[in-house]
Amino acid sequence: MGYVLYYTNQCPFNAKYIPVIENIAKEKSIKFKSVHLQNKEDAQNAPTPITTYALFLDGNYITNEQMNDKRFLKLLEK
Repeated sequence: MGYVLYYTNQCPFNAKYIPVIENIAKEKSIKFKSVHLQNKEDAQNAPTPITTYALFLDGNYITNEQMNDKRFLKLLEK
């Protein structure tokens, strides 16, 4: 439960922003797990057809839009 992010290295911004949102979640004591899909099998077994970046909350799909710190904080306010 909580936030789960599935992602690949396909988007170069993931390397920059995923640690940022992981740190925000940790600071705010929010359950957050990132799952780095590293090969074809990982992607085929992911719960989403959008494997470059897919964010879920409690098993429900939220978005495939890249989150930066401001966007993630805004999402947390909802």
